Amino acid sequence: MTATFRLSEDDYVDAMRLYGRLPRLARWMVIAIAVGLLLTAIFGSRQIQSGALGGLVGGTGVLLALRYVALPMSARRHYRKYKAIQDEFSVELQDDVLRLWAPHGESRIIWTNLLKWRQDDRFVLLYLMPRLFHVLPKSVASQGFDVAALVERLNCHVGPEA
Repeated sequence: MTATFRLSEDDYVDAMRLYGRLPRLARWMVIAIAVGLLLTAIFGSRQIQSGALGGLVGGTGVLLALRYVALPMSARRHYRKYKAIQDEFSVELQDDVLRLWAPHGESRIIWTNLLKWRQDDRFVLLYLMPRLFHVLPKSVASQGFDVAALVERLNCHVGPEA
């Protein structure tokens, strides 16, 4: 089944938030560091407590600023400069490939050529390289596109979600 979609600027920002989500191991490392700093702030000596608390507050502030200020600003600027992402795309799930096309070109994504994939409740990101990916909104399911079958094929041919 062929479906069409167009990414809005807000869609692109949300897809970039999914792209910017830390991998599972990195999230656990951030949590471990935060817990370590918190324990140090509670049980450490006076001099160490202030440094640990400052590190905890500063690190949290940096992570929040990057996620909610810098990333959206950068994504909006990129969207406005990247005219091809503003076109209407068509997508079709075939047995051996996912076919994406737009007025500016066509891509036949072979499962073995995908590095990894990632999803949330709104998007599926298909990574061709560590920083190059296609964005597929899950809203194409309303046009009959089988998102569940896509996820099943990704799990089977590419591996579990990154």
